[in-house]
Amino acid sequence: EVKAFDYRDEHGDVLFQAVRYDPKGFSQRRPDGKGGWIDNLQNVRRVLYRLPELLAASLDTWAFVVEGEKDADRLASHGLIATTNPCGAGKWPKVDSSPLHRRRVAVLHDNDPVGEAHRDDVARDLFGKAAELRLVELGGLPLKGDICDWLDAGHTVAELSSLLEAASPLRTAPTVAP
Repeated sequence: EVKAFDYRDEHGDVLFQAVRYDPKGFSQRRPDGKGGWIDNLQNVRRVLYRLPELLAASLDTWAFVVEGEKDADRLASHGLIATTNPCGAGKWPKVDSSPLHRRRVAVLHDNDPVGEAHRDDVARDLFGKAAELRLVELGGLPLKGDICDWLDAGHTVAELSSLLEAASPLRTAPTVAP
């Protein structure tokens, strides 16, 4: 086990964890009520990662949706509001995205087909629900690269803000690939 990421409800109570392993692997677990864990999410409400911080932020503050807890934590370490869904790309439809409704939302995706499909899932779900929705493209990413790789390459939060401001608000929802 490398790291456990707590998914908390609006009161700050842990509902479940996403656990990262080395070599790279993931699982989810929920508290058993006795100080231990049950290795599944059966009957657990699927909330967005960093939900209390998201709910505490002004609706006018940009909320970044990324493809993993590590990415959300990295952006949060720079003072940004960031979130993701549990269980990775392709699992967005299972999460309660309502805390992003009426907010300004920027979607960042991993540089691969799975990341692009995930970006489109998020955009389709939030289109018409978010106050403003922008898809931000991070140039120069390697294949499978993400916001952490982009920042590690020497890019800055100021550059990210510039890319966000340059991105046009989404005017139509992405179509589902044939």
